[in-house]
Amino acid sequence: MSEFFKSAMGYFNTAPNANVIGDTVNSISGSGAPAANITTNEFCGQIVEVAGYKLRVKRIIAEGGFAFVYVAQDVQSGKEYALKRLIGTDKQACNAIINEINTHKQLSGHPNIVAFVGATFIDKTTGPQQRAEYLLLTELCNGGSLIDCLNVSFDPALVLRIFYQASRAVAHMHTQTPPISHRDIKIENFLISNDKQLKLCDFGSATKETFAPTIEWGAKQRNLLEDQLSSVTTPMYRAPEMLDTWSNYEIGIKVDIWALGCILYALCFQKHPFEDSAKLRIVNGNYILPTDSRFQCFH
Repeated sequence: MSEFFKSAMGYFNTAPNANVIGDTVNSISGSGAPAANITTNEFCGQIVEVAGYKLRVKRIIAEGGFAFVYVAQDVQSGKEYALKRLIGTDKQACNAIINEINTHKQLSGHPNIVAFVGATFIDKTTGPQQRAEYLLLTELCNGGSLIDCLNVSFDPALVLRIFYQASRAVAHMHTQTPPISHRDIKIENFLISNDKQLKLCDFGSATKETFAPTIEWGAKQRNLLEDQLSSVTTPMYRAPEMLDTWSNYEIGIKVDIWALGCILYALCFQKHPFEDSAKLRIVNGNYILPTDSRFQCFH
């Protein structure tokens, strides 16, 4: 397995428009929740090198599952970056990490996508834990997450400006060849950059695959697909076709459009249309549209 990991090393630090690695399996999410009051762990204080940058790991800002996000400072220039540390415990997990890095690198360069800087691989497969670690270096968005702004009410003009930028990021993914579905579009995955631009992050759930259930599919095949989808998505943002594969609707880029609609609702009304993640309400599109005269122009 070590040779499989090493084969990816040369790719990560080439130019963003280089060819991506070949097909990989469906990904797992590398997203992390804010690290609450925890700002350090054993990785903080270390010096690492990624894409020619020598970086001092300063503090942890998010974590979740097998991923951690740190603030890292370039030793030479003093500039700060976001450093995502991804841990792969088997070949499938490592394929998922490689897919995330490939996707982020392919999409980088768009004004509403968090900028990719570089990535590298740390081989720990011969150690006692037999795992591989990948480091993904990106721009640091000091403005925080869009969700942090929902404690205030937005006017329609500001909602449109925010939603326009979010839609541009998703459109950039959907106009790739072949199209890329993010599959975990949610308000937490939109960050605010230093220049006040909205930036989409976290491509651990992204895929170029489209699923098309048919009447020939059996229960086992549908259950496997639903389980796989549930592992890479957030319940309240899932589209109806992801929750009910018996409807035989194609599962592709349109799931991101549904999730964008949920974000638009949250921007207008400071709450999610399906906060309880109830399957029947989502499948039936059963949500309440609050009466707010400010947003009559959207109807």
